[in-house]
Amino acid sequence: MNLEKNINNKLSLYFIIFLMFLGCEINKKSVQSNDYNSEYEIKNKSNISLLNRVRANPSIYIEGNGDNAKVYLKGVSSINFPKEILFVLDGIQVGNYSKISSMLDPTMIKSIRILKNAVDLSMYGFAGSGGVIEIKTK
Repeated sequence: MNLEKNINNKLSLYFIIFLMFLGCEINKKSVQSNDYNSEYEIKNKSNISLLNRVRANPSIYIEGNGDNAKVYLKGVSSINFPKEILFVLDGIQVGNYSKISSMLDPTMIKSIRILKNAVDLSMYGFAGSGGVIEIKTK
């Protein structure tokens, strides 16, 4: 188990380095210094797909590929009761990844915020209890 976690962390690091090489800017904003609830912001400078940009975050688990992919936050609650992440496009709640993938052009993405903090999720209610990804377009 520990070996798998170590390998996943190294793969996530390599993927983040790869995204930075392609021209993406990745900023981590921590709510508190030792808090697990942190927020990542991924800014677009290239035409990488939405799924690959979200995959750059080490706390995201993606099941499947393409338009049928399911996106989850890693954690104890996601193991016991998996709930897909809510996608919000320019302030409008869209739903899960399969709904947003057909309506969003990856080149039009300005920034992506992944919300895991309970305070941030509270404004989305039960729909956002599995996590929220806010996407802003140009």
